[in-house]
Amino acid sequence: MKFEKVFKDVLDHCYAIMRLKHDDHDFIVVASEENKPCYAYDLNDNYRRVTVWPDVGGTMTMVQIPGTLNFLATQRFYPGFNSAACRIVKETFNGSEWDQTIIGDFPYIHRFDILPKSDGKGYWFVGCSIANSKKDTDDWTDPGKVWVGEYKDSESRVDKLRALPNFRLTKNHGYKRMSGYSLITGVQGIFKLTPPNESSDWKLEQLSDIETSDIFSADINQDGRQEYLTIEEFHGPYLRVSDDNFKSITRSKADTPFGHAIWGGRLGKRDYFIFGWRSGKQNLELISSENLDAQLIDQQVGPSNVTVYEKNGRTYLLSANREANQVAVYAIDLE
Repeated sequence: MKFEKVFKDVLDHCYAIMRLKHDDHDFIVVASEENKPCYAYDLNDNYRRVTVWPDVGGTMTMVQIPGTLNFLATQRFYPGFNSAACRIVKETFNGSEWDQTIIGDFPYIHRFDILPKSDGKGYWFVGCSIANSKKDTDDWTDPGKVWVGEYKDSESRVDKLRALPNFRLTKNHGYKRMSGYSLITGVQGIFKLTPPNESSDWKLEQLSDIETSDIFSADINQDGRQEYLTIEEFHGPYLRVSDDNFKSITRSKADTPFGHAIWGGRLGKRDYFIFGWRSGKQNLELISSENLDAQLIDQQVGPSNVTVYEKNGRTYLLSANREANQVAVYAIDLE
């Protein structure tokens, strides 16, 4: 498999990324984690750049509102992880650019999502705080919470916001929306969060007690079942592949410092993982087996987040190469 960098742009401390597609419009969106811009690049117009916002930044998460070109995003998640002033904003597409509405203040919210309700009437809100309060950036004595509520899109607000009782999570970093539930990670391990239905409230189930930073799934060994790639320890140096029951298959040596970028899914005729780390060699790699066999995609770029998308019959990799201050798109030759 071959990767060719076909587009790049400069964005200081680029971090959050998203494919934003609806009707005839098609963009990739990249935002900085510092007091810097968020850019949308028009995939129908040779990556023409549109400024979504020029500053504020501090963006950890962006979520598309289904059936629209509108999206929600965190801002002000700085300095570092001491982010008491973090907020969520809504960006509404007006035909050529985006108009901003402030949803509200959400202190220390690192990852969040909106989940369509099973009856099709509205959305659940999930927000994971990396801490509940902090004396300084390195203070982890007051663990974070999982906040839930109802997102009212027509009113641009979150109603009935509450923290799940009797649950605290230290150093939340990972979140992955699955089919009908979400995976949330932290020092205490990996948890399955299931939204309410007609007969039950929010349900939280622990799947692993291994400290985990990030998680993604793919059928990496082609056995017909999903495996999980996890970054172990907070921004950790270890990678682990586990089976669908979270039984360990392979654990790497500590040679991937500041593990961060992670993706899994189908490329061509089979599944792969993509992984990158922000210290040391700062490599971006394609993982092709449960034994963590890897192919180098790019080096000394320090990616923060990656995703794969298709356009006009071709497959592309979008990477926020944070340590290189570079937005990058790689065309993938699947043969």
